[in-house]
Amino acid sequence: MPKLDYVTQHGTLPLEHWDFTGADRDNTDHGRLWAGLAREGDDFTLTLYRDALRTQAVATGARTGPGAITLEPANDSGLSGSVELAETGEGTAELDVFYACDADLVARHADVAAYLVDGSFAGAPGFSGPCARAKRVLDAMLAARLGPDFCAETLTPLADAATDYALAFVFEWLSSRPDDPALDLARRFADSARQALPAIRLRRGAEVIIPFAARVTRA
Repeated sequence: MPKLDYVTQHGTLPLEHWDFTGADRDNTDHGRLWAGLAREGDDFTLTLYRDALRTQAVATGARTGPGAITLEPANDSGLSGSVELAETGEGTAELDVFYACDADLVARHADVAAYLVDGSFAGAPGFSGPCARAKRVLDAMLAARLGPDFCAETLTPLADAATDYALAFVFEWLSSRPDDPALDLARRFADSARQALPAIRLRRGAEVIIPFAARVTRA
């Protein structure tokens, strides 16, 4: 399965093509990370934190000049990855890494864990592929309603819908024929995801936003 460019970066750091392994609710703030890029001459150090105050480092990497930065776990977080430093710069940014992770899928449908082979599904670690696709689906819908630059205060309200979309993608991938039971499960989880959308409440300061509220009343 090819890598998906699924991480949303809020801020102006010259970083792109993020990719993470091992991101979960213990080493992020429910899917969000805070990045700090420091520069000393031509040397750059990137540190990722799981808190807005940037006191709990979870990954770090360094390089000289633009190019690929390999991220290694900090403080035994289990989080690693890579990112491309496109040009010289420094500063901070917020990252939305996931809305649903492996543990969410297993909690929702325990049997799904049986489809991991040596810790991977469809060639990617854990269920990172389906979770990334679920985030992309929700991102597209949110951008259409709220604009591409919207940044919610917390990502937790998106977890239920993202979990069901990811499970739908898992069973869609497993299905091999129109009457396959896996395809029926895929449809059921996709329907459940759509039904979860109207319950999403996002905050931006004192404002509560209901992005998927019904706009048309039908008789």
